[in-house]
Amino acid sequence: MKTITQYLIPFLLILSIQILSSKEVQAQTDIRISGAQSGFPVAIPQMCNSGNAADPAVKIAETISRDLQISGLFKVLNPASFVETPGKCGGPESFAYSDWTVIGAEGVVKGDIKSVGGNLQADLYLYDALQQKAVIGKRYSAPENEYHKIAHKFANEILFYFTGEHGVFGTQIAYVSAVNRFKELFVMDIDGENNKQLTSDRGLVFSPSWNPNGDKLIYTSYASRSPELYVTSPIGGKPSRITKRPGLEIGAKFSKDGSKVLSSASFDGVSKIVMFDLRGQLLSTLAQSGSIDVSPTYSPDGSQIAFCSNRGGGPQVYVMGSNGGAAKRISFADSNYCTSPAWSPKGDKVAYVCRNAGFQIFMSDPNGGAAIQLTFNGDNEDPSWSPDGRFLAFSSTTLGGPKSIGILSLLGGKPTKVSNGAVSSQPAWSPMEK
Repeated sequence: MKTITQYLIPFLLILSIQILSSKEVQAQTDIRISGAQSGFPVAIPQMCNSGNAADPAVKIAETISRDLQISGLFKVLNPASFVETPGKCGGPESFAYSDWTVIGAEGVVKGDIKSVGGNLQADLYLYDALQQKAVIGKRYSAPENEYHKIAHKFANEILFYFTGEHGVFGTQIAYVSAVNRFKELFVMDIDGENNKQLTSDRGLVFSPSWNPNGDKLIYTSYASRSPELYVTSPIGGKPSRITKRPGLEIGAKFSKDGSKVLSSASFDGVSKIVMFDLRGQLLSTLAQSGSIDVSPTYSPDGSQIAFCSNRGGGPQVYVMGSNGGAAKRISFADSNYCTSPAWSPKGDKVAYVCRNAGFQIFMSDPNGGAAIQLTFNGDNEDPSWSPDGRFLAFSSTTLGGPKSIGILSLLGGKPTKVSNGAVSSQPAWSPMEK
């Protein structure tokens, strides 16, 4: 079996690079991620149903396929090209490797799924079709309605085998979606499955964000007829109201230890970056200028804050210390409007949105250097990093249908649409599953 590096070298080099002129002092390198032409070719046929598990045998294969497609590292082959009968049972001695190599597969995912005492038992394997041997074998057990958890775990095993890094399959994305004329809070797996509505406020909900443990979500809601901060659980339950003050609080983020909340809050119509405790008590105001300051986001170590401010004229992205103080502009796209910063988990990049033939997503280092434009058509907003820093979730008008949530692999390729149906926006990617 070829190493993943042999596929990644051409994969990573498929970039068109052009230098854009800028009125700013810093030059900007614009790298267009135009899409991968190849990936590791893998076949994922329907699993064997050896005992009352027909539906999971189909869905586990579909979920693993979806995960690997989202990763941007694999070329998942079309099941219509498969020679082998779908759902065929038996180990490697019972199937012909030539049935897979003839269609170009170098990896084959197979499994035996059965129902045992009300639970699923899944024996899953990754085979090297060229060397004709199993390279991964795992057994999982879970309730029948949690087949997706089994699939995500095995997809992570496959990714770890090739990259040596743990995958993010099994994490979730919170987002805002239209329910009739209202906006409510939802959560879904990153492949768009296991979708759940968390609020029924029959009003406006926006700006969700996770706490560091991944067991709470903070967001702004008009449930009490005024815009306040609320906290709820991603598994559902009654939300808890945090703030009770005049003005608007929006864009809240938990501190690194989860004990405080960073947010923008309006005072006499002017928004400032502030700190609340979890009871909604105002602890401090972090930016004392006369400007409008919004959309704060912490660096991973909690030492700095990126935010949007109009202190230089139009809205731009700035960075300051977590206790306030002097701020440095970092957005140098050819745009008079940049906002919505999101700091990467590794601390080396900040993604943000600039108005440039629509709203487009850019990325730079925390000092504003090495700026890269990631999207070029339609409107693309609300960037949120995966916990491993290899993907961005965002809302887009270019994925088919109404505005929806997409995931972009920073290794290249086209974004994958993961939300369905109603207008959806403001994704927030959960931390890695503990």
